[in-house]
Amino acid sequence: MLSDDRPTNPAGLPIFFSKEFLMENAFGMFPGFEPDEWSNDACRGYVIMAMEDCGFSKKEIRRVVGQLYEVFDLNSVEDAKQKFHSSPY
Repeated sequence: MLSDDRPTNPAGLPIFFSKEFLMENAFGMFPGFEPDEWSNDACRGYVIMAMEDCGFSKKEIRRVVGQLYEVFDLNSVEDAKQKFHSSPY
């Protein structure tokens, strides 16, 4: 086999797709398996909708949404998941 510049896996075969390419595109290759659109802003939107539905004041909603910025900066998604699963809510 002639040498080329493509990286090889441990079996010595060329790797045609980088890990980054697969992470970004693999789900799109399979209809129905696209990743959910998620962001901190989407989470904030859910919180705002829930608080509005529960009758919280605009002042209370601004306070909670403001606190979310700090919470997102200081905690991981895994931290939040563990908090939810261990909470009484």
